[in-house]
Amino acid sequence: MSMKSLKEVGRMLGILIAEEESYTYVDKLAYAPSKDLAIFYLREALRDLHSLMKKTQFEYDKTANELKSIDFNLIENCIQQLSNVQDRRELRELTSFIASTALAYSASFKVQKMGGE
Repeated sequence: MSMKSLKEVGRMLGILIAEEESYTYVDKLAYAPSKDLAIFYLREALRDLHSLMKKTQFEYDKTANELKSIDFNLIENCIQQLSNVQDRRELRELTSFIASTALAYSASFKVQKMGGE
């Protein structure tokens, strides 16, 4: 499993968390009991991301640039790799890593808005 693709999915979810002010994406993903549900939850998030990409104004200044820099090939790679996971424990580790990355990334938006780095 590519760490780069896992981080890219986390980054994508982090953008959604920051802009939508909703933790639903990571909560569902982190506790997904099966790979089918994990992939389904990622599909939901990607659908919401498409809606977000159509907006012209954002809560955070850096959102537009962040959206433009998303590497959808890495996200697709991650989804394909998740579909090959056979062990429930491995699935939990991967989804927890993605969720943790997303939470950390979303926090960076808030810190920057408050004047931090």
